[in-house]
Amino acid sequence: MSVALELDAAGTDVLLVDRDRLGGASTSRNAGGVRHQFYQDANILAALETSARLRQLVAEDGPVDYRQVGYLLLYTDDAQRDRLAEGVVRQNALGVDTRMIAPDEIAEIAPDVDLDGVLGACFGPTDGYLDPILLAAALRNRVLRSGVRVLEGTAVHRIESDGDRATGVVTAVGTIPAGTVVNCAGAWAPTLARSYGGDLPIVPRRSQVFVMADVPPLSPTMPHTFDCGSRFYVRPHQRDVWSGAAFKPILDEAPPTPGMAAEWVEAEELARRVGRRVPALAGRPFTRAWAGVIEVTPDDNPVLGWTHLANVYSAAGFSGHGICIGMGLAPSIGAEIRGGEPAIPLGIFRPQRFSDGSPAKLEGLWLQARPSRYEQWLASGPAAPQAGVAR
Repeated sequence: MSVALELDAAGTDVLLVDRDRLGGASTSRNAGGVRHQFYQDANILAALETSARLRQLVAEDGPVDYRQVGYLLLYTDDAQRDRLAEGVVRQNALGVDTRMIAPDEIAEIAPDVDLDGVLGACFGPTDGYLDPILLAAALRNRVLRSGVRVLEGTAVHRIESDGDRATGVVTAVGTIPAGTVVNCAGAWAPTLARSYGGDLPIVPRRSQVFVMADVPPLSPTMPHTFDCGSRFYVRPHQRDVWSGAAFKPILDEAPPTPGMAAEWVEAEELARRVGRRVPALAGRPFTRAWAGVIEVTPDDNPVLGWTHLANVYSAAGFSGHGICIGMGLAPSIGAEIRGGEPAIPLGIFRPQRFSDGSPAKLEGLWLQARPSRYEQWLASGPAAPQAGVAR
């Protein structure tokens, strides 16, 4: 939606095709975290631009419950501290107010957090969270008011090509002649790429959000808090608390429909870890959950750039960071599609980086890769009893 709006504003004729409702898949099913705490300059600049655009969106299209209460990244070992401090250097150099803090300041910012085993934290006061459903609706409303033509409820089956060009986009309602095609299909982008002989190194992973309802009131300054040792996050959402684990199972294929049923395998242990770190929540179960798909690349950076077809551009693989950097990268993506110079250098995002020997520019928040099996995540936390399955 953001790229379509950029192209439309520049006078380009744009048709946006979605098999469901705009924003109804991954955009609406995430945890809504918005941060500037990245390690690569391009991502930090994109996060700054995203924040500016979110504030503009709120002013012009209504509230999305955007709360800049901060990201608090707790560390329990020196290696994680060094990784976080490395990011702070780059973030500060580009104008982002992040800092390393000691336990006494953590206690002031987040008095509900138990500091057992915590050596310190990285705090980004301008980070925060929003309501992803409201964000999707606000962006959709903006698209529908623009000059972008929209086909919702229309599945794209494949992209046809001849020689070095795409010739048509085959949809459920017929074939659309191809001018320039932008593949923004997220976890479903590799399937479309294969239809024209392309290959996107994007793996779909299930990501889940668990909710504790009607919890005791937490401090109004409670940030979006990550426990880097136990590898989970917890954050307030009105009268509830949202949480999720680093455990992200790899899927053979992205699901055929946008919705996914949540699986509760990690719920009991996740609730235990949340209660250990936030004692006011101890003993409380999760009452509901939902699942979506994140589109993960080997370095956790998106794939942006022209394909082997001269008129097909890939913009996918945001690795769970789309809410943070997608809107901010859209102006640069739009400029490049139009043949201009992107404001944010996009070199680290090129598809060729995985095959030309380029050094990896890793963007993972935690030191270790995302666990794909529950047992891997279980082993990463504090000693736990044998975990069952909550229902």
